[in-house]
Amino acid sequence: MSRKFAACLLIVLAIALVSCTPDRAPSRQQDVAAEAIATPSQPLDEFLNEASLAVVLRFPETITHLGIGEWIGVRNDQLMPLTHDYERETISLLEDLIEQLAQYDLSAVDERSALSARVYGWYLQDLLQAHRYSDHAYSVSTHLSSYPDTLERLLTRTQPLRSSVDVQDYMSRLGQIGERFDELIVRLADSEAIGATPPSFILTAAAAALRQTADQPPEQSDYYLRLGNGLLGISSLSQSVRDATLREAAEIIEKSVFPAYLRLSQAVSSQAVRAGDAIGVWRHEGGSEYYAYVLRKHTTTDLSADDIHALGVQEVSRIQGEIRDVAAALGFDPELDIRTLYAQLTEITGVATGQQTVAFCRATIDDIASIIRPAFSTWPNANIEVIEGQTSAYFSPGSLDGARPGQFIAPAARQQPLFALPTLVYHEAIPGHGLQTAFAYAADLPAYRAGMGFTAYAEGWALYAERLAWEMGAYQGDAYGNLGRLQAELFRAVRLVVDTGIHAKQWTYRMAVDYFQQNTGLDEAYARQEIERYAVNPGQATAYKIGMLKILELRDQAERELGEAFDLPAFHQAILEESDVPLVLLEELVSAYIERSQ
Repeated sequence: MSRKFAACLLIVLAIALVSCTPDRAPSRQQDVAAEAIATPSQPLDEFLNEASLAVVLRFPETITHLGIGEWIGVRNDQLMPLTHDYERETISLLEDLIEQLAQYDLSAVDERSALSARVYGWYLQDLLQAHRYSDHAYSVSTHLSSYPDTLERLLTRTQPLRSSVDVQDYMSRLGQIGERFDELIVRLADSEAIGATPPSFILTAAAAALRQTADQPPEQSDYYLRLGNGLLGISSLSQSVRDATLREAAEIIEKSVFPAYLRLSQAVSSQAVRAGDAIGVWRHEGGSEYYAYVLRKHTTTDLSADDIHALGVQEVSRIQGEIRDVAAALGFDPELDIRTLYAQLTEITGVATGQQTVAFCRATIDDIASIIRPAFSTWPNANIEVIEGQTSAYFSPGSLDGARPGQFIAPAARQQPLFALPTLVYHEAIPGHGLQTAFAYAADLPAYRAGMGFTAYAEGWALYAERLAWEMGAYQGDAYGNLGRLQAELFRAVRLVVDTGIHAKQWTYRMAVDYFQQNTGLDEAYARQEIERYAVNPGQATAYKIGMLKILELRDQAERELGEAFDLPAFHQAILEESDVPLVLLEELVSAYIERSQ
């Protein structure tokens, strides 16, 4: 985190005069929102700082994820209401802020301020559209984006537990789960009214998972265990206070949290009976318009579903050809189908699971840093913990205050072919998400740019990072690692075909699973997991390849126009120094880099 960033947050705090009292969040949000409706005579940066504070106060969980609560005088003790009334207030705020921002003449400010304003304007527009389409989004599913899952991760992984105040905040949020789940049940009914429900088999599985959570002793729940571990680290608390706190938590879990899980499970089970088996959003009222929105949201382009589908078919064919060439050079039969080739590779290299996976990932992170370092002109502090997870791999950014490091959640519960593991690490940690996030936190950016994310930029960089690691020699001595990298790129290309097939071309679940498995070489269980993800999180999976292709296109442009003057570290600096931006603005950043370098 840069000093300027922290200073900007303090300026925002001083301007907004935010109260530290934790139990009046809604009124405080409304007051700050009113102050943020500025006149164009107010300096642009000042307006945007105040506007960003007004927006982030609507999302208390985001404040916790960013780790900025102390800076802006807000406790980590509230869960955002899920009601339509609260959402309408947020929509009104966003509309007002967008209207005010449009009154500024960006040609009258310096280029960097204008860029940041355009980025924030894009973010506000997207956030507004997300709220307008909220009934189309699936709030309960088997995916990581399911509200119960995100809530549990918030409390068991992200919520700070370093002081007695943190304990109070944890208990406050724990006590609000029942109310939020009841609000969620109402929203599920609203979604069902427009046909926006996941397919029956996903709802059935989600209901079972909710019921399983509630069918355990409170003392065995993750909520209780996280609190217990946190209390052990707070030396100022006596043992009697710890014991009393845990007894209170067990009572809240037993009498409030678990009954709410059961109510939600029953509501989801009821929906499952009526949901049907179709997996695409095309069946929603207004589903085609919603899908067009999520494609634009995640790719930050105007590419249509047909455009993306055709691009995917083309990329699948190209990458499969490259795989066959590489495999043939290693002595494999070039006529082998993709599934057989990768099955043989798995037999040759073996698999990892559990702590073996975690240890492999840690060692790979240590090794890659020195290999990849020459590709960058600067090197931020990228402190990454490797955490044993379940079947999904993902990166969880650290807090802006540095108290919580970035975490790579390794998929330890699933067997991982050893030829594929290095590429997974390069994507999630270094030089992928972990390094890109470190650049963002070290960047000298305005406060209002914090927490903004654009899928095509972030996932495009992470997929590009897999290729960059190969280009920098990370697979030297690993005869099969490049085939793992190519398979990873291939299945991102397959996503372009499958996601659009599901949501725009009315593919069935079986069609999607078969296409995925036949064209990636990944097993049936993995294929099913991926297809269920695309079904409940439409559009997101298309961003990886779209973003990567754009970065490669821009690199080719820079190499072509600069010739011998092209410098790879300088190019990466141009890509990373402004952090997350929509792809159209990334094009402008690279054009500016080219102009500076000529």
